[in-house]
Amino acid sequence: MLRPRGENEKPSVTFFNQFARYFGMLMTLVYVALGLFMIFMDEEQYNLNMSDTARTIFGGVLILYGLIRFVRAYQVNSKSRRDR
Repeated sequence: MLRPRGENEKPSVTFFNQFARYFGMLMTLVYVALGLFMIFMDEEQYNLNMSDTARTIFGGVLILYGLIRFVRAYQVNSKSRRDR
């Protein structure tokens, strides 16, 4: 069973915590890169059947989502470093 953590006990840094931290940062880069790709891709090479406006909006949303994920991951990581 899980027991509640005491006031003086600090959370342990496990392999899963470190993996989740780096995976979260990697995914922020993936979203931003995919957004940039959607905005600047060659229409003739990749046939997505999307208008230029829709492709630009979708790319911008991906970039914005990636940046929001980065800020949230940074806040969580900096908070966990301060707690150590």
